[in-house]
Formats: sequence, C-alpha cells, structure tokens
Amino acid sequence: MEDLQSKLAALWADLLKSGTPDGAADFFECGGTSLTAVHLAALIQEQFQVSVDAVEVVTGRTLAVISGLVAERLAAVS
Repeated sequence: MEDLQSKLAALWADLLKSGTPDGAADFFECGGTSLTAVHLAALIQEQFQVSVDAVEVVTGRTLAVISGLVAERLAAVS
C-alpha cells in the first residue's frame, strides 16, 4: 500500500504542480478543482488500470482515502 500511495502522490503532485502530499493531504486544499478531479481519475485509470471516478476523488478528498479506493479496486481484479 505504501508504494501505491507513493505512486498516487506523484501523480497528484504532478497534476497539481505542488509538493508531494502526505496521506492526510486534502485534494482541494492542495489546489485541486472539480476539473482536476476528473483528470486525476483519468490518470488513475491509465496508471493503475482500475476505475475511480471523479465523484470518488471529490468525496474521498485525501490521499489516504483515494489510495484506499485504488487498493480495493486492485484487490478486486487480482
């Protein structure tokens, strides 16, 4: 999970042009918008081959929660 969160943090930082977030970082407090939430969801699909929609990014908000969603989806397809 740590490696997954690190990879997701790198995507997030690149997308938001910010420093690498920690697990408690809030997507919107780091500069995210609804449009960048859509973009992050697309990047997750591309990078991890699992679907997390923009609504889940918006409601999950933190890196830890979004990483957990991705981990659950990865486990479901394994």
